Amino acid sequence: MILPMYGLIAALLVVGGLGTIVAVGDPDHARFAPYLGFICLFAGLGSLVFSLILTVVGEIAIHSEASTGASFFCWLCRRSRTGGLFGYWLAQRRRRT
Repeated sequence: MILPMYGLIAALLVVGGLGTIVAVGDPDHARFAPYLGFICLFAGLGSLVFSLILTVVGEIAIHSEASTGASFFCWLCRRSRTGGLFGYWLAQRRRRT
């Protein structure tokens, strides 16, 4: 059950990384690349980092697999939204300059 979630995170990181490379490499012709790249990249990074950290903390503190899985899923959803909003903010700043 966890492997498809890691697949989604990996897809976000790959698409976001490629979109960011396009946005940085050709800023004149890349219209939507900053939005796609930055949002996907930071959504993937935010969800991966925070969900793994809090999963490890939950496993050490609580010693329960059910609570560890629930905390992983909750933080995956929360931090992917937060990372996506941060990526959108960065894309807006990049488009203004």
